[in-house]
Amino acid sequence: MSLTLALFLPALVMSLAGVIGIGTLRATAERARAAADLAVLVAVNDQDDAELARTGTLVLARDATTVARVMFAANLAPIAAFLASDPGSIAAGADVTAAGGTVSIAARVPVRAPLLGAPIAPATVPVAVRASASAR
Repeated sequence: MSLTLALFLPALVMSLAGVIGIGTLRATAERARAAADLAVLVAVNDQDDAELARTGTLVLARDATTVARVMFAANLAPIAAFLASDPGSIAAGADVTAAGGTVSIAARVPVRAPLLGAPIAPATVPVAVRASASAR
């Protein structure tokens, strides 16, 4: 019994570490996607009040891309410990567009994956994040 335990315990521990590592990676990736979703929603709700009062038409504010970047960085801040870069530089490197009443973010978020280890996967995994919202 102890020989069997000695043989299979390392494999069990490595399997458990892999499951925890993949779970953490997936949870962090989902939180990064949610951060982008919330950022574009806030940016698209930042309407040009003067144009809305004048014509009744929803028009994005001139600073919609800036608002999206700032909110993306702020929303990434709670998961900063799991990211390989700081949230501000991730948001600064994101492709943020505002056109035709739609705000979009496309970014690659580098997520730390230390439990997966270098032999199985790289210590940093880039996660592609895309979000888009439009006023209706």
